[in-house]
Order: sequence, then C-alpha cells, then structure tokens
Amino acid sequence: MENANPKMLKEADEFIRQNLGEILQGDSNFYEKIWYVQGEDVGLKGGYIFYYEKKGKRISLFHMSTGENLLISILNSISIRKKERDNIEKPCMFFLDEVELALHPSSLKKLMTLLTQVSDEYNYAIYFSTHSIELIRGIKPENIFYIERHSDNSLEVLNPCYPAYATKFLYDHSGYDRIILVEDDLAKEIIRRILKKESMMNNKLVHVLPCGGWNNVLDLADDVIRNNLLGKRASICIILDGDIKDQADKYRKKIHNSIPTNYLPIKSLEKYLRSKLVLSVDHKLYRHLTDYIFQQKSLAEIIDEYKRISRYDWEKDSNGKTFYSLLNDELQKRNKDRAELIETIVDYLFDQHSPELISIIAFLHNQLD
Repeated sequence: MENANPKMLKEADEFIRQNLGEILQGDSNFYEKIWYVQGEDVGLKGGYIFYYEKKGKRISLFHMSTGENLLISILNSISIRKKERDNIEKPCMFFLDEVELALHPSSLKKLMTLLTQVSDEYNYAIYFSTHSIELIRGIKPENIFYIERHSDNSLEVLNPCYPAYATKFLYDHSGYDRIILVEDDLAKEIIRRILKKESMMNNKLVHVLPCGGWNNVLDLADDVIRNNLLGKRASICIILDGDIKDQADKYRKKIHNSIPTNYLPIKSLEKYLRSKLVLSVDHKLYRHLTDYIFQQKSLAEIIDEYKRISRYDWEKDSNGKTFYSLLNDELQKRNKDRAELIETIVDYLFDQHSPELISIIAFLHNQLD
C-alpha cells in the first residue's frame, strides 16, 4: 500500500493536515502532505486510506501510530461534515469513543480545544465516552452525563455531573494535605475565598473539590474513606449547602458517615438567585447585580419574563433552574459566564460581612489549623 499509484492519490483537506500536525506535534506544518485514496479504488471495502509525506517518504495508514490513525479519522469526519452541511442552523452530532486511549494528555487537550471551536462555529453537538479525568476536567458539569448501572441492571443517567464524581476516584488529588468536598462552583468559590482571607493555606496544600448534589458528595466521601484513596497524608471534610441539612444528616446516619461536616448559609446558586431576586428581594444584591452584571437587559425585565410563564410552572421551579436559564441566556449574549456571576455574588456576601459565615470560618480553622 505504500507504493499506491500516485495518479490515484488525492490531496487531503488542509484542515486535516494542519490540525494533525498542531495536535500531535505542536506544529501545523509538521506533515508536509496528506494524501488519500478511497478504499474501493485499491480493492478494500469502503472508507479512506490516508498517507502522509515526510522528507520524501510516503507512510500509509497501516504504518502510522495509533494516535495518528485515530486523529486522521476524526479530522476527516469533521472535514466531510463541514462540506456536506447546507444549513448550519440544523444541529449535527458526533460520537467519539474513548479517544484518550490513543492520545497523550497534551494532544488530548489540543483536540478538545479544536472540538470546542468546531462545535461553536458549525453548530455541532459532540458526545464522547471516556474514563479519563484529564479529558473531562475542562467540561462544564451541565455537559457531563454519568451513566451508572445498578445491581438490578437498571441504568441511571446523572446530569449535571462533576468530574470528580464521574470518575469516582481522586488519584490526581492524592498529594494534598486536605481535601474539602463541596456541592458546586458557588460553594467552591466561597470556601476558596475564606481560605485565602483567613490565611488557612499557609504551609499546606488544600484542594476544594465540587462533586455535584449533596448525595454525590456524601457517596464520594464514603468511597474515599472506605478505599483509602487519599493515602495516610491527606484528610477530608465536607461542606454542604444549608437548605438540605436535615436530609443530609439522615443520610449520613444511614451510611454511617462520620466525616467532619458543616453547612453553608446559602443554597445552590440557582436556588439562591431565585430566593433573593424573586421570592423575597434582597435590594442590595439586586442593585449589586444590576450595576456589575445586568447592565443592558435589566433584571426587572428578566424577572417579568420569568413571571409570565404559567403560574404552575413558576411555582414548580423550586430548584430555580428555569429562572437561572433566563439569567444565563442574557449572560451569554453579553459574553459573560457563570464564573463571573459567582464571583460577583461572593464579593457581595463578603462585603456584607455576613454573620452566617462565621461558623464556616470556625469549622475550617478547626479542620486546617
């Protein structure tokens, strides 16, 4: 196959050549030429046979590395779909299976960057299965679907899901002195801010790890302790959102969880925003968000839009996700994101010197000092 008739060779799309070199070698011109022939032209059933040219030598698909093989296949599929699409408004889906098996972590990171760009530009929905925390650490929890098989062979899909829970182990966190498990990114930012403000990270490595809902946090903590995943050096504690204290305490007794636990004075981000901006308006917070985040389409307009949905749906939105989706739509239109919203809220909480944070500060001092 290395000596295929040159007249049969067709030059591959530059998209394939440049991205193959950039992702695998960090050089978009590493591969001088990429050629291909259709399988049936050389007596094979379907598909494409690729070749690359390097220093005058032509290497076929059959002698490329596993990573080159996999990546050329992915890039070719994307290239074909790009050319075929006559309507970018119509979504297109890609499914990739365990790409981490053939790629170095650095190449994997570059591939994820490319897939994100392609998805945004061409309206692709890209799904991939994986067991790699390296792959999913940059994926937003709302885009992670964890499929769990139970003892009766039934399947449960958890979404949103945080990387730590999806991978079910903490091998890349084992070098820390303290691990603090929390529910979401709002809780993580509050704890991170306390640790910095109170100088609690001096001479020790502390990691705050969001895991998803409170039951995910407790289950993961239980797995960590029972299987000694952190080793002898590290210790673990839990901080959960305050609105589920009764449920969490009952569950902890059920699974005999004695890991040190405390509760934040706030709910999840979605519940907190609905509570403070719709149900019982915190005027200072309302003004703070208006001044720093929602400067074009006002919060008043968004809240009016929210209240125009049916009364039944509005009252059913106890988790605040419907209200948050309206806020998030406006954030995206203004090139802002969830992280910026969270940072603004945490700034507000600390500016108000909330007395409810005192117990959390004391708890953390007790665990870390």
